[in-house]
Amino acid sequence: MEQISKDSLKIVVFGALNAGKTTFVERLSGQELFLKGEYESITTSFDFVQIKQQDYLIHLFASPGHRRFSFMWETLATGMDGAILLLDSTVGVTPVDHELIDFIEQYNVPYIIAANKEDIFKMDPEFIRKELKLSDNILIGNTSALNDDNLDNLLDKLIDDINKRNNK
Repeated sequence: MEQISKDSLKIVVFGALNAGKTTFVERLSGQELFLKGEYESITTSFDFVQIKQQDYLIHLFASPGHRRFSFMWETLATGMDGAILLLDSTVGVTPVDHELIDFIEQYNVPYIIAANKEDIFKMDPEFIRKELKLSDNILIGNTSALNDDNLDNLLDKLIDDINKRNNK
């Protein structure tokens, strides 16, 4: 594994149970996660991959979504440069999503919202913004990890937000 440097970014994908975090990270990287800890199809560990994007080495972590593993969220968030909150479009905005927004905002890092599973149901970004009480500067986009729809685009926009914050 390469050393984390100024040319690398740590990005964490958070989301409620079954939002598609593992698939999201695997599709972005084009590889299966190495430390895939699962029990009855619930991720029980944090998994990661490294990808190259915009001349950065991205350390991309997938967090467990079940509340019983929320103690891992803080470990993952330590030192993160940005975050992605993955919503399950087939379920809508959940209490865990509200909890995760509050959690991510404590770290004062750029983040985006990805409403996943658009191949089944596409969520209205303004509905999400209203439900999660988000400001207009938070990017919300629909994705399908299963079909590779809009994954790279949203990651690029998050990297741009991180760069803007770091260059000020």
